[in-house]
Order: sequence, then structure tokens, then C-alpha cells
Amino acid sequence: MASMPESDDKLNGELYNALLKEEMENVIKLCERVPDRAMHVVTIHKDTVLHLATYSKQAELVLGLMQALPDPLTEKMTCKNDTGNTVLHEAATLDDDCSVQIAKKMLEKAPELLNICNELGESVLFQAARYGKTRIFDFLADKISEYDVAEQKQFSQRTDKTTMLHIAILARHFGKFPPAHTYNY
Repeated sequence: MASMPESDDKLNGELYNALLKEEMENVIKLCERVPDRAMHVVTIHKDTVLHLATYSKQAELVLGLMQALPDPLTEKMTCKNDTGNTVLHEAATLDDDCSVQIAKKMLEKAPELLNICNELGESVLFQAARYGKTRIFDFLADKISEYDVAEQKQFSQRTDKTTMLHIAILARHFGKFPPAHTYNY
């Protein structure tokens, strides 16, 4: 991997520190200095500012960053980090209080996020089941129910054939989800 110019390293350090300190206004200001705004890659693992803000559960910052994201950059919202996670994968792990609101905004800007799987073949719905996040799971399941039944299977099983039911049990999130017959897949 080619090294970044010193100024990019400095800016990335400032962005990372501002994110750690939850300095919302500073993060947004720093993002205005780079062409990719919130989609600027900050870490060696290809995490963008929006990935990190979402992963660190800074809901207000995530919403502010998305609001400040110019339309031509929304296509970059589908970029993946090294594990193949999109920003919506990260949103699927959020606490239930803000997860649905953030996911709605992300899908308004980049609806194709719903169809992207990570390196393990996990959909965002699968990710929500893995982390036991019932509200976002229900929201995503409702979105996916608009697909035909044949297409829905891709959302419930990853590439190694592990299903959402398997992962929910392994992660000890059993009992949190409605009976499987309430979903079409």
C-alpha cells in the first residue's frame, strides 16, 4: 500500500482524534477539508469517517455527516472496509434507539446498501441478527419482504451456509426474534 502524504496523515490523525473525543462539530469541519467528506478513508482498514462514526455509536454525528454529504458522493456510501462491511452493516449493530432512523437515512441516500454482503457473505439483515438488534432487524426484514421469495434467501444465509438462526443461537440472541414463520424466507 502506498503511503499517504504527510498532510493526509495529519488530517487523518485529527479526524480520528475528533471522532474518539466525540467532537461532532470538529469532525464535520475537518470533513469539509477533503473532497470525499464523510466518505474519506481514515484507517489502514479502509474505514471511512462515516464507518467510524457509525461503529462508535455516535448517532447524531452520523446523521449530521449524512446530511452534509453532497449528492454526488452518496454513491461512495457503498464502499466497504477491509472486512467488507458497508456503513449500513455498521448501523445494523447500533443500539435500537437510533438504528432504524440511521438505516432509513442511509437507504434513502443509497438504497443499494441493502443488497451488499460483507466478506463472509453476511447481509445487513444477517448482521442485525448476529448482534441481536431486533428493531433494525424488523425494519430490514420489512424492506427485504418487498423482494420476491427467491431473492430473499441471499439475505438469510452467508457463504459458509450459516443461517441467521444459527448465528442468533451461537451469539445467544435466541428468544429475541419473532418465530421464523413470520418471515418469508
